[in-house]
Amino acid sequence: MAWVLQTASGMRKTPSVRRFFQGTALAGACVLSFVAPRVAEACSPADPAVTSTLPVDGGTHPGNAALLFDGYSILITDDVTVTVDGEPATLVAAPWNDSVPGLAAFVEPAPAEGQSVVVSGTFCPECEVTTLTYTAGAHDLAAPMPLVDEALVGIYDHGDFVSSGGDCQSDSDLTYYVHLSQVGPGPGEVPTLFTIAWEPEGEADGGFRQTVRSDSESLVVSLSLVLSQLAGKDPLKDVCLEVSAIDLAGNAAEPFSLCQPCFFRKDDVVHEFDTPPEPNWTEAEGVPGSACASEEATTGEEETTGEEETTGDVETTGGDEPTGGPTTGPTTGDTTGDTSGDSASGGEDDGGQGCACSSNGGEPGDVGRFLLFALGLGLALVKRRT
Repeated sequence: MAWVLQTASGMRKTPSVRRFFQGTALAGACVLSFVAPRVAEACSPADPAVTSTLPVDGGTHPGNAALLFDGYSILITDDVTVTVDGEPATLVAAPWNDSVPGLAAFVEPAPAEGQSVVVSGTFCPECEVTTLTYTAGAHDLAAPMPLVDEALVGIYDHGDFVSSGGDCQSDSDLTYYVHLSQVGPGPGEVPTLFTIAWEPEGEADGGFRQTVRSDSESLVVSLSLVLSQLAGKDPLKDVCLEVSAIDLAGNAAEPFSLCQPCFFRKDDVVHEFDTPPEPNWTEAEGVPGSACASEEATTGEEETTGEEETTGDVETTGGDEPTGGPTTGPTTGDTTGDTSGDSASGGEDDGGQGCACSSNGGEPGDVGRFLLFALGLGLALVKRRT
């Protein structure tokens, strides 16, 4: 009888134990799915196509201004035709076409004000037919007007981002945020193309160049770089950004330089994308001697008592993530541009930087400790029931 009772008791315990181990396995699988690193999804190239035009179909555009065709893998093919008031004309790539996102091209001969222009054809072998009809407006003769005194640069030396390959992202060690302002353009006026560039002196390898389009009075251009592009130069002292502005009619403003950054932050935070969002700068991150530095840092009037004193009110430019504070400098406008040469948003544009879906996992030891805890708890409950 004792043997029968013991066997019956064991039979009663078996389903509980089975359920416990099944639950533990399920819990472990769930934890692993959250903690274990996920492989970044591949980002396939976009299909060749024209996605937008400037001007829009049915609009008005200065007769001497280049047309902009945005899209992927597009070019002027033999299939593209142009007529001006019904007479044949030609579409010719702009001299600076290689520097701008998309395709920039002039109609030759330039149409006069009031004439009707029709561009039609396929801009790649696989593309559908694109037809653009617009009216030529008055010729654009005025150069862009950048507000040089309002331009500033912030540099964020963040944790190094390394692309997993095939994820539509690029390696990045630090990011420049270049704030630019201009007079106009107003409604119906052509946009400005800003080019930001730096080339090391001599025969050193490195340097960078990016052209972005601005349709508004202000914008922030994000430039994510790897250290090799700086050719060993100190970005706070040795790198002068050369900024030029041109409109679609070829009218150019006087170039200017941005040599001293206004803000600088350094930390080890690794961001999920190659171009992180611009930090909320604080006065403590103002570069000494710049317009963004605090008054004490600029004038050097801090007293020296001979004793090292930490008040917690002053942060150095290479410390921890700031905890808040006033934001200095213009932060409005669209973020445009990325390191690949496409207009972004960068960024943040775009936010839309890349299309990877990777995430960082936890320590493997964390998973083991959790499973041991769950196993011990389950065994204790089973023992209590028995």
